[in-house]
Amino acid sequence: MASARDANEAAACATVWIRETVGPETAVQISRPDAAGQLRTVWREGETAHSDRTQTTARHVAFQTRAYSHLDLPSAAYLRVAFFPLVWGEASLGVLEIQERRDAIGDRSGSLAAVACQLAGVLAGLAERQGLQQEVDALQGVADIGHDLLQANGPKVALDIVAGALWREFRVPVAIWWGDGQGPRTLTAVAGLNAQKGKQLDERMGTVLPWTRATLRERAELRGRFADAVGAGHVTVRDAGDATMFVANDEPLVQRRVEMVGALLDDTLPLLSRSAREDQRTSRMDVGLAWTAHELRTPILGIKAALEVVAGRSALRDDELLRLSLRELEQLAADTEGILGWAVGGRDLSLRSVDVAQLVLDAVTTYRLLHGGTVEVVAQPPIMALADPKHLRAAVVNLVRNAVLYSDPDGVVTVQVEEEEGAVRVSVGDRGPGISVAEREIIFDPFVRGGAGSRTSSGSGLGLFITRRVVEAHGGRVWVDSEEVGATFRILLPVDREELQRFAS
Repeated sequence: MASARDANEAAACATVWIRETVGPETAVQISRPDAAGQLRTVWREGETAHSDRTQTTARHVAFQTRAYSHLDLPSAAYLRVAFFPLVWGEASLGVLEIQERRDAIGDRSGSLAAVACQLAGVLAGLAERQGLQQEVDALQGVADIGHDLLQANGPKVALDIVAGALWREFRVPVAIWWGDGQGPRTLTAVAGLNAQKGKQLDERMGTVLPWTRATLRERAELRGRFADAVGAGHVTVRDAGDATMFVANDEPLVQRRVEMVGALLDDTLPLLSRSAREDQRTSRMDVGLAWTAHELRTPILGIKAALEVVAGRSALRDDELLRLSLRELEQLAADTEGILGWAVGGRDLSLRSVDVAQLVLDAVTTYRLLHGGTVEVVAQPPIMALADPKHLRAAVVNLVRNAVLYSDPDGVVTVQVEEEEGAVRVSVGDRGPGISVAEREIIFDPFVRGGAGSRTSSGSGLGLFITRRVVEAHGGRVWVDSEEVGATFRILLPVDREELQRFAS
């Protein structure tokens, strides 16, 4: 029996020994506790009399008291069921039941007790071996997760890796809330739920506080809400760095694995968050410096054009053009200060509810006065979105300037502002030569200029790059659609902070 490779093999060996000791037809049954502590039959060999409530009670008494007992069956006066508790050290491993004639069991009870003791020892050894193997597997699993985390380029990717790994191993829903700091955390990673269920979970849970800061009542409420949302009976929760993990299972193996993974995230998430902040700061500085170099030239050229008009005795009064140029210079100074402040990390975007339709109308009106060109606007204010007006205005003007540059002198550029579900779309279209598929892949990269159709060789190739970075800083998207003739650049912005979270996910 000691060489048994698993519990079934140990039970089979014990049955052979018992039958050699008592009789070849002896009935043997082994019951062991499940994860909830309820006794379940895991082995049965031979025919047994019908088990009634009295027999079930006797089995549980033997398990709980860890003491031998027997029961003489009233339906068969010569039969006895002996209950031998399987005990090893402090552990109660189950109950060995033997059904045979009274005299056969009574005469050999000492030998049968020895078999039960040896069976308990073998089962304990197998459990220990299984536990060690589980620990080895757990360490290997955590090592694999750690290897994958080395490839993560930010906290969200890292949390997606962890949630996916726990789901694949335990096949239970996993959700992780994250926030950079000690404030409320938002749902960032989900595994084991479809998109609709994930959205329902987010709506039901909302933001969560760090688990260590939540009161006992708040913890109970959050556990209950998560369990109800995913259909779980029990939940394991752990803070990990700036994240809080919810796993729809609280079995010991799951708890140990969550603890190990959580310890890994305790060290990893702060590093990833710091790295992401530094990358963002560097990126912002790149945008700010590029914007400064790019944008300074445009108002200067506009002022130059205005002065040329003055010199040519334009229909506009000289003082009107001069005032317009002065306003543009003032706007440039304010925008430069704001962009550079954002770029070096000294200030955040000033996001607020902005009438995008009116912003576009004003920006295009000023552009037409300073630079000319036929630019039509299709927009009906108010159309509101979450934006920083200075930065968004610069992004829109870049798209308009680009469209005019690639249009025929008498071509028409159309700017349209429209509402979508949870978002506002700004489209800038021209009838120029179009953009090839290859160029569309790189058109928003820095220092990339269109391959054909520009009416001038001037330009730094930074306008679309700056537009993309500004739009992404708003939590939005920018892309281009193009056929053989013409191109349409589109900006999509969230209308409020709730939609901003959805865009981010």
